[in-house]
Amino acid sequence: MRKRVPLGEIRLSVVVTVYSETFSIHETIETLLSRDRGYLKEVFLVVSPRASEETFSICKSWVVKEPRVRLLVQKNNPGIGWAYREGMQAATGNYVALMAADLETEPAAVDRMVQKAVDTGCDEVIANRWLPGGKFTNYDPLKLVLNWIFQKVFRVLYWTPIGDFTFGLKLLSKELTEALEWEGTMHEICIETTVKPLKMGYYLEQVPTVWVGRKEGRSVNPLWRNIRYVKMGLKTLMTPVRTAKPTPLEGA
Repeated sequence: MRKRVPLGEIRLSVVVTVYSETFSIHETIETLLSRDRGYLKEVFLVVSPRASEETFSICKSWVVKEPRVRLLVQKNNPGIGWAYREGMQAATGNYVALMAADLETEPAAVDRMVQKAVDTGCDEVIANRWLPGGKFTNYDPLKLVLNWIFQKVFRVLYWTPIGDFTFGLKLLSKELTEALEWEGTMHEICIETTVKPLKMGYYLEQVPTVWVGRKEGRSVNPLWRNIRYVKMGLKTLMTPVRTAKPTPLEGA
């Protein structure tokens, strides 16, 4: 454990990916704002160019209403990996939280993650659905079993106490986001932002979180696509991790 980081030194940028959500956007932002203890610098709504007019309208209304909310239209599309990467690049805080607007990633957990970073001085905080206090609600039973097996296998492969490699809710230091070269274009970004920091020796901590099945919109991550998690996890394990190049993102 490192030295504590004073809460007053945390300047958090939250990257929220938006695809087809409406009321979930309101709840996500309202929760982030209500839990803020002075550390929230900005909220980037990274919106897919394929989003509906209603979704864009909601995001624009928040930009007008709350000066810390910013709209960023995703340049490289489709893919949540591109959205996370563009959001991390745009963030100006010294810590960056990654999440989605569909409420499957728990907005209230962000404050717990900030507190963990304060208490431990870690480089990254993982939201772990498998820890005591965490849980899955309305999760497909087959996916749940496969998820459990996957986490156990990769925990051994990487020899780590981290127990949720694939969940998209993370908090990383800005220094970490800038140090490594990110490759994921789809949901494999979620495991990439876990295994690359692990392999490079960064200090990771974890907090429990609750996963709740989306109440609106549709999932764009079918079961068959999860093979991308496996490929990214094994590739990172077996090949050197490349450090970031000071060049802008290019199209897919």
